[in-house]
Amino acid sequence: MTGDERPSSPPTRRRFLAGVATAFAAATAGCGYVPGGGDLAWRESLRVGSLAFGSDRRSLPAEDRLVTVENQSGRDYDFEEEVWRDVENAAVSVLTPDGTLRSVGETERQAVGAPAVGGDAVFLPLERDRLTAVDLSEGEPSAGGSSEADPAGSDGSTEESADGAVRWRIDAGSLLATGSEGGSGNDGTADGDETTDGDGTADGDETTDGDGTTDGGGSSLRGVRASDSIVVAVGAHGIAAVDAETGDRALAVPDLWTDESGGSPADPTPRVAVDDATVWVLIPGDAAATENGDATVVGYDRTGARRVERAVDDANDWIVAVDGTVAVGGADGTLTGYDRELERRFALDAQAPESRPPHVSGEGRLYYSHGRTVVGVDVDAGEVAFERSDLPRGHLAVDERGAYVAERGDGFDDAEARMVAVGTDGSVRWETPFPEGVEPSELFAIGGRLVALDGGTAYGFRATPGERWSPLG
Repeated sequence: MTGDERPSSPPTRRRFLAGVATAFAAATAGCGYVPGGGDLAWRESLRVGSLAFGSDRRSLPAEDRLVTVENQSGRDYDFEEEVWRDVENAAVSVLTPDGTLRSVGETERQAVGAPAVGGDAVFLPLERDRLTAVDLSEGEPSAGGSSEADPAGSDGSTEESADGAVRWRIDAGSLLATGSEGGSGNDGTADGDETTDGDGTADGDETTDGDGTTDGGGSSLRGVRASDSIVVAVGAHGIAAVDAETGDRALAVPDLWTDESGGSPADPTPRVAVDDATVWVLIPGDAAATENGDATVVGYDRTGARRVERAVDDANDWIVAVDGTVAVGGADGTLTGYDRELERRFALDAQAPESRPPHVSGEGRLYYSHGRTVVGVDVDAGEVAFERSDLPRGHLAVDERGAYVAERGDGFDDAEARMVAVGTDGSVRWETPFPEGVEPSELFAIGGRLVALDGGTAYGFRATPGERWSPLG
């Protein structure tokens, strides 16, 4: 244990038995013991960047890997110029189900919003409206660029490049400020090729009001949505989409969220979803782009044309697209699903989640939790598959086998840190305490492993149960 941890307390009976079982398993290795669901398989440090200090970290599960984007600040030595330089950027890494951590590279700026993974790339919203695609494919790990000063930078800053891993980079701010008739947003140039105003801020910067809405003046890029073929930059007032492989502009709709007073939601990213053919947006009822004060779901094709649209309840504030079904919901509304022509398929009475739920593409499932209740929705059948209310109150992860809930051990009810696996029918597949000292802050399911993050360490657990020897008989 580290010096800043709480004084240790006597282990609970359950944790003691778990420790005995683990020791017995180790002693009987090779004698028929088969690891079970929830068994610890490996642990790995997430420190992969080249700089000494990291700040905020974002992790995204993507089927067979966990992609981590960590902003970092510090000083890096330029061996060619023989000088130390101040660097602020983001380090990208990939963690595989076997516990191997691979450094992909480092971006030229820090991330400012939620990234997205599509195919073999992660798409990052960076400072000053830069949208960068970083290739995640196997190959030589990137050391993080050249650390040389940007010769074209107009603001006097030093930027680090990860050209070895960068697929493309675009000025998303320019795209978000133009309609579908605007020019390409792919600048095709080195970092920093942008102009600045007299006050030292980049063109198109906007400010944020005290109520959390923007007034048109800081960065306009809020987040990213992506599929294998198309990437959507979500802006403070609208959206812009580009080709996932090339970064070439596909469409831009600059004014979707703005109301009559010029304000817009602080983060409209939950209002955007994407599949291979369509960009789906949920426009709030008070936006000037809607009619009669009704919220509207709109499906845009790659040319920017409104392929289909439908008025919906204004209580909805998020949208997902899963296996041909478009679902909307919100804290005060029901969960409603539509087909790709926006004909209603179902409206469920189950309490809709407050935030955009994780889903399992290809399995037709949505999972979400509130309190100690986990709900599984079968979108193909248009019904609630299960609703179970006796589970831990904590972090939720999902895969094709079902849902997993992890609970920290420092709650008011003195519950120990544990996780529970729930099948697609709502049955408990297995339940186990975390190893001593592990208090998960996040939980992800990738490639048959559950990855729990605790500080700067990732712990990999087996998601599949098996036969297990027990010292209790």
